[in-house]
Amino acid sequence: MGQSLGKLLWTTDAAEKEQVQLMKASVLLQRKNLFDLNDQLARVGDNISQLAGQDVEFTLVSVGVDEETGLGKRSISADLEGWLWKENSIEADKGETYVVSFKVAKDFGTPGAILVENHHPNWFFLKNIMLHTSSEVLYFSCNSWVYNYRHYDAPRVFFTNQVYLPSQTPGGLVDLRYSELEQLRGDGKGERLRPHRVYDYDVYNDLGDPDKDVELYSRTILGGSTEFPYPRRCRTGRSRANADPSSERPVELPELVYVPRDERFKRIKKSDFLGSAMKSFSHGAIPVIERMLEGKKSFDNMDDIKDLYANGVNLHSNDIMPLSEQEKLAGLLEPFEILKEIVDPETEDPHILTFPKPQLIQENEKAWSEDDEFARQMLAGLSPMVIERMREFPIMSKLDPDIYGERTSAIRADHLLKNLHGLTIHEALAQHRLYIVDFHDVFLPYIERINALEGKAYASRTVLFLTKEGILKVLAIELSLPPTKDKPKSSRVFLPPSSSSHENLKWQLAKAHVATNDAGYHQLVSHWLQTHASIEPFIIATNRHLSAMHPLNVFLVPHFKNTMNINAIARKILVNAYTGQFLIGGIIERAFSPGRYSMELSSVAYKSWRFNEQGLPADLLKRGMAVKDPSAKYGLQLLVEDYPFAVDGLEIWWAISKWVKEYVEIFYKDAETVKKDVELQRWWKEVTEVGHGDTKEGWVDMKDVSELEEVLTTLIWLASAHHAAVNFGQYTYAGYMPNRPTMGRMLIPEEGDEEHHLMLSNPEGFFFRAVSTRTQAIIVMAILEILSTHANDEEYLGQRTETPYWSTDEEVLNASKRFTACLNEVEANISRRNQDSSLLNRRGAANIPYTLLSPFSAEGLTGRGIPNSTSI
Repeated sequence: MGQSLGKLLWTTDAAEKEQVQLMKASVLLQRKNLFDLNDQLARVGDNISQLAGQDVEFTLVSVGVDEETGLGKRSISADLEGWLWKENSIEADKGETYVVSFKVAKDFGTPGAILVENHHPNWFFLKNIMLHTSSEVLYFSCNSWVYNYRHYDAPRVFFTNQVYLPSQTPGGLVDLRYSELEQLRGDGKGERLRPHRVYDYDVYNDLGDPDKDVELYSRTILGGSTEFPYPRRCRTGRSRANADPSSERPVELPELVYVPRDERFKRIKKSDFLGSAMKSFSHGAIPVIERMLEGKKSFDNMDDIKDLYANGVNLHSNDIMPLSEQEKLAGLLEPFEILKEIVDPETEDPHILTFPKPQLIQENEKAWSEDDEFARQMLAGLSPMVIERMREFPIMSKLDPDIYGERTSAIRADHLLKNLHGLTIHEALAQHRLYIVDFHDVFLPYIERINALEGKAYASRTVLFLTKEGILKVLAIELSLPPTKDKPKSSRVFLPPSSSSHENLKWQLAKAHVATNDAGYHQLVSHWLQTHASIEPFIIATNRHLSAMHPLNVFLVPHFKNTMNINAIARKILVNAYTGQFLIGGIIERAFSPGRYSMELSSVAYKSWRFNEQGLPADLLKRGMAVKDPSAKYGLQLLVEDYPFAVDGLEIWWAISKWVKEYVEIFYKDAETVKKDVELQRWWKEVTEVGHGDTKEGWVDMKDVSELEEVLTTLIWLASAHHAAVNFGQYTYAGYMPNRPTMGRMLIPEEGDEEHHLMLSNPEGFFFRAVSTRTQAIIVMAILEILSTHANDEEYLGQRTETPYWSTDEEVLNASKRFTACLNEVEANISRRNQDSSLLNRRGAANIPYTLLSPFSAEGLTGRGIPNSTSI
C-alpha cells in the first residue's frame, strides 16, 4: 500500500504543481457500530448520504501558524474516496482501507493533525491513518469511534505520533491540544449518552436499586465520606432513584452502562466476547441453572463435584428465551453461543455446560486437602499477597475492644510450641520463622450481619511456621465471632489433627472458613479494589489532562485498555446488589460470604490503602516479607527465599522500572522539566485530590524525575503484573470448589450441638452442606473460567502491536525492544525455576508450576501471561 500510494503522489498538472502539493492518506476504518460491523441497512443509509453529498471530510492541520488566523494552517477539506465501491463481504476484524487526497500550498509545512467530520448517519471506528508527504510518511494512531458531526461541538482531531511536552507544542497545534482536552473534560452536567467522549468522576452510588426495595436493595454509597472512602468511578449522569435521591438509578440489561465511547470494547475482538460473555451468561444461563438445580442445593460428595468435569450440567430447557433485537444491539450473545465458547470443545451438544478439569486436581485429586498445599498456596496460589511476617506475640487486634471484645488473640504459646522445632516463640520471631494470614480485623465488624444472611462466616487468623526446608507449616487457625447482645466474643483455636477423623473434619472445616475469608478478600480487595477500582481514576485523569500528544499519554494507553469498560460491566453484573433469585447481576453478593456487605468491606480495606505501598517492593517491606539489603539483587532480601510470587514479581518489577526510567528520561531531563509540565502537574493534582480524594496519605509530591518514575512503575505494575497474579489463576485454584469455597453456610459444631452428631455420622456430606451450594459453585466456576481466559488478540507486557503508529522515535523503539528482551529473559528464568526440584513451593503436591507471572501466553485458559492492562 505504501509503495503504490507513493507513485500517485505527484500526478497533478505542471501549472498546479507550482502552487500546490498533493498528499495522500491511507485510512483504515471499520464501518457501522460496536457490535454489527456488517449491518447492510447501515451501509445503505451511509451510501444514500454519500450520494447526497454528505460525506466524510478530512482536513490537514500544519504545525506551522497561519499569520492571518493565528492558528495552524488548514488544507482544503478532502473527501474519503471510494466509499460507494467497497464490497460488503468484508472481514470485520480487518476493516476497510480508503484514500484521502489533500491539496495543500507549497509552504504548508509539516502536517501535525487531521480534522475529521462524519456527515454520514452512522458511525465508524477509525483505526489509523498513514499520510504520505513529499519527504516522509506520517502516522496517526486514532482508535476512536467517529459519530455524525452533530454530536460534537467541533471536528474530531487526531494528531501524528510525534509527541510533545506542553511547552514544546508547535504553534499550529496549541489550540487543538487544549480544545481537545476541554471536550474530554466536559461540563459535568447532564446524562452521558452513547456517542459521548466525556471523562468525569462520581462516587459509587449505582450498586443498588432502592426503588425496588429500600431496605433490601439499597447499598451504601462508597466514596466522598470518611466512613466509606473509595476511588471514584466514571460519571454517567443517569437519573436518581425516587426512593433515594443520592443513589443513581441502575441500568437494566441489555442497556449499556455509559463509559466514554473510545473505552468500549470493539466487537471485532475476542476480548469483547469475554465481556459480552459475562453479561449474556448472567442474563441467560444463570437463571436456567438456578431453576434446574432447585431442590439440589448441596453437592452430595466429591464424586458429585467430579461429575461436573465429566458430564456437566444439562441445560436443555425451554426457559432460555432467544434474545431480542435490542439485546443483540447491546452486545448480548445467545446463552448457547456463550456455552459453545466455554464448554469442553469435545462436547458435541452445546446445551451441556461442562468444565475443564482445573490444574489443581489434574495430577493429584487429593493434594488440595493437604496442609502443606494449603500453606503453599499462600505463597504461590491465587492470593499470594496477604501473608505477613509475624512481628509480635501475642497477636493483637487494632479494633476497639469496647465494641469488638478482647484484643488479644486466643492463640497461645502452648498452641504453637510443640511444632516450632525446638524454638521458643521469641527465637522463632527473631529468626523470621513465624508468618500469619490475618483477616480478623477486616471481617469481624461484619460477621454478625453476614451471619444474619445466608452466609455463615468467622473472622480468621492462620499462623504458619517456616521450616528449614523453606516450606510453610500450618500451626493454628483461630476463628472468631464478635460479641452480641447475648454473648461475649467467641474465639476458637483449631490445631492440625493427629489421627482422629472427628478432629480431621473440624480441621478441614476450619481451613474451609479461612478459604472463604480469603476468597472474599481476594476478589474484593486484592483483585477488584487494588487493580480495577484504583486504576479507574488514573484513566479518567489521563484523558482529562494529558493530551493525546503528551508522551505519558502514549506511554500509558496500553495499560488502560478496556479497564473502564470491564469495570462498568462489573458494576452491573458482578459487584452490584443481588436482588433476588433468577434476577440479573449481583454474582459476588449471591455467591460469596460477605453477601450484601461485599463492597462495603472493600471500602473498609481502602481506608488503609496508600499508593506508595502498592508497588511490589514497598508491599513486601510493609508485610515484613522482605528487608532492605543494598547488597541484594534488587535491594531487598526475601525472608522466605522460595516465595514464587515475590521472586518472579521482583524480576518483572525491575524490568518495568528499567523501561519506565529509559522512556521517562528521554523526555524529562531534570526536576525542572517535571515541575514545569503543566499537564502532568494537573493530572497528578486531580488523581490525588479528586480521583483518590478520600485518601490523603501515601502520595509523592511529583517534583522530580525519580518520583515520576516511581508513580509510573507502580501504575504499570498494578495494571499488568499484579492483576495477572490475582486473576489468571482463578480457575486453576477456585475452579475446584472444595479448595476455595466462596460461601460458608454452617458454623463448625461444638460438642453437644444438634449438628455435631450429623457431622460425625456423615463427614463428607456435612462438609458440602457447610460450604457453597451447587448453584453458587457452578455460577462461580463459569464466571471464573471466563475471567481466567486469555483473548486471541491479547497484547502482553512488552508488546505494542501498533508499531509504527504508536511511535517512530528510534530512541523510544530501541528502549521498547530492550524491555521486551528483558521480559523474554524473565520468562526463561521462571521456566528454569519451575524445573528446579529444590524449590518446593513452585509446584507442591498438586504439581502446578508457578506461571502466573510468566509474561507471555497463548490464547485460552493457560494460567500464565501478563496482559498490558486490567482488561478482564
